[in-house]
Amino acid sequence: MSSAPESTPAAESSNPRIQQVLDAVEAAAVTPEDALRISLELLGFVEEYHLETLEELLGDGEADAVSVAVWAADSARLKTAREVLEEVLGDDEEDDDDLALDDGEGDA
Repeated sequence: MSSAPESTPAAESSNPRIQQVLDAVEAAAVTPEDALRISLELLGFVEEYHLETLEELLGDGEADAVSVAVWAADSARLKTAREVLEEVLGDDEEDDDDLALDDGEGDA
């Protein structure tokens, strides 16, 4: 039995390459933390593609303001997705800094 949702947007419209990757991830029995790290790596691929799109957009003399606005909105979504994944994974250094600040405030 798989812990992954049975019906995901990727699974519904997947081509054989996507299904092959999804099957490999499921067969590898990755931990939730591993899955988050894989998600971050995949997000990196999307971010690279997004930047290439911007370069093409800026190189296109006929790019309009709507295209730039859509790119900016997508960029904000990608940033939010990265922040959420990184927050879920956690960062011990940031947590330690937060604890130090909390301890210092109570002493004042």
